[in-house]
Order: sequence, then structure tokens, then C-alpha cells
Amino acid sequence: MADQRPIDDALLAKFLAGETDPGESARVQQWLASQNSAPTEPSQDDFAHFERIWQDAKPAETRPIDTESAWQSVQRKMRQSDSNVPSVSQPDPIIKPMPVRREEQNLTQERQPQRRKPIWSQSIWRVAAMLLLTIGVGWMAFRFLNQPKPVEQFLTFSTTNRQAERILPDGTKILLNRHSTLRYPATFDDHHRDVTLTGEAFFDVIPDAQRPFRIQARQTSVQVLGTSFNVRAYDANVSVAVRTGKVRFASKRKAVLLTKNQQATFEAKEDTIRRSLQLLPNEFAYKTGQLVFDNEPLREVVQTLNRVYDADVRLGNQVLGDCRLTTRFTNATLDAVVVITAETLKLKVRHVGKQVILDGTCQ
Repeated sequence: MADQRPIDDALLAKFLAGETDPGESARVQQWLASQNSAPTEPSQDDFAHFERIWQDAKPAETRPIDTESAWQSVQRKMRQSDSNVPSVSQPDPIIKPMPVRREEQNLTQERQPQRRKPIWSQSIWRVAAMLLLTIGVGWMAFRFLNQPKPVEQFLTFSTTNRQAERILPDGTKILLNRHSTLRYPATFDDHHRDVTLTGEAFFDVIPDAQRPFRIQARQTSVQVLGTSFNVRAYDANVSVAVRTGKVRFASKRKAVLLTKNQQATFEAKEDTIRRSLQLLPNEFAYKTGQLVFDNEPLREVVQTLNRVYDADVRLGNQVLGDCRLTTRFTNATLDAVVVITAETLKLKVRHVGKQVILDGTCQ
């Protein structure tokens, strides 16, 4: 069924401009072919008149059509032409602006300069961003520097009347003599292995060039990479004896390098370290269980017993100090050593509290 909607001037102008869609074009073509018009519609003669006026108003140059300007030009010429022709009473046509082509609309939008934000607005945002970043970094640094550091856990290894062995976290073996204490961390760090000794201990240190093994003993320190040695620090005077390897023995004022079968003693009163001419024969006796005396003065024998057994053996008079003893003990108790020594030298043994006194005259 044909479209019966009325034909108006705006549609004819749109048709002449080539802006109608297929449906609108079909309506106009059908209207032209019908040769009849409604009383309120333009006639075919009017259309021919419009077409001539349109052609006269069309620009000579080929360029995008401004339909709105063209339509206004057509209207002006129509009004001039109609002024010479008797008019028929008809309602004023509804004038509608012609639609602008999409290509022209996009071109117009592209040509319009984009509205920029004020420079002061951009600067404020930059400052705000920098300020926020600074505050964030500062807060993270504050939290990192002030967070509670993990408390390093230390272990304590102590002995009373017996020796005891222990293996440290790095595999180093320790033999702790009587009445001694070793303090060490539950886990050694990546740079060094530090322990603290009070008393006496024999160390068999696992080699590790990246983490030196360090012993704090009274006012001295002992540092090694991997070796076996003995440290005695029952009092302020500290002694170090090396069995294998190399050891650095140091105090605040002096340091010495000790190698196999060498020994040195820190003398607190003089605040110095003195080397021994030779390694004492019974320096490792508490570890080996072997006590060897070869024509040893009794005063030296007593000192060795007190050191090895952490005892308090004394001589009844100074003359006994020159008595000589030649004997050997293997894994013997202190009581057994004292009794055998007294019988060998024809001496008597007295006990005063914890003191053991050898008295008499050497024979």
C-alpha cells in the first residue's frame, strides 16, 4: 500500500537536495506520477517551479552542500516569485532545518579546538600527586625502620661436676670442661659465628671461609676458619692452645697468630699476651683423658690437677714444690690421682672443706 502521508515543501526541498532516504524518495516519485494533489499540498507545477529555482540557487562549484543555506535561498526566491502570482490561501508551510551530513558534522567537531584545563589546575594535581607519593614513601620508611626487630634467640650450655659434649648449629663440636658455660645463638647468621665462653672448652670447628668462628672469652677473642684448639678462661687470665690449624688470639692491645702445637696466655694484670716456649704436655688432658708427668715438679703437678679437674689441691709447705713426679694416668678420677701421687712420694692427704692438702716430706 502506497504511503498516503502529505507532501510538504520541506520534503520537496530535501528531495531536490538529494538528502531523502529511499522511503521519502519513493513518496515523492509516487506523488509526481499521480498528477493529483491534496488541497493542502503543493502541486506538480509548484514542484517544477521549485526545481527551477533550486537549480538557479545551486552553487557552480562542486563542494559539500550547506542544505540549510540552500533552503533559505530557495525560500527567498519563492517569496519573490510568489509576489507576482495571485496567492491561494494556504497554511504557512512548516520550515524545518535540513539535516547536516554526518561527515560534515565530524569535520566541524574536529576543527573545534579542544578546551584545555587551566594550567593552574594541572599544576595543583601534579603537586598533590607528588605530595601523596612523598607521604606514602615516608610512611613506608617509618614503618620499616621502626618495626620491632626479631629477638635473636640464644642458648646456654653449662656443666657442673662433669664434662659434656655438644654439636653447634653449624656442625662444630664442643667439649665443655667442668664448671663451664658456653652461650651461642640458636642459628648462626650469614657473616660470622659468635659464641661466648666462661670456663674451658675444646673446639673442633667446621671450616667456613665466609663465616669466621669467633669466641669471646673474658677480655679476649679467638677467631678461626676451621681448626681444633682449646680455650681456658676460668678467670681473667685466658689461655689458648692449638692442636690443628691456625688461630688468631687477640686482646684490646695485642694479637698473636698461633699454629699447630703452639700456645699463648693473656695475662690480665699486665694486659698483654705471652707465647709459651712449648705446648704443655697435659694441655688437652681433660679431652684425651691422659695425664703424663715426666720428672715434673710437684708444684706443676698440682697446677695441672687444679686445671684439669677444676679442683683446689694445695701443698702443705713450699718445700714439697720441688719434689719430682714421674707417672701416667688414664681416665682417672681426681681422688685416684691424689692418692697415687701421695703414695708415690710418701705424703699424707688432708681434706679441709673442698680443699685437698698434700703434706709431709718428700722421700
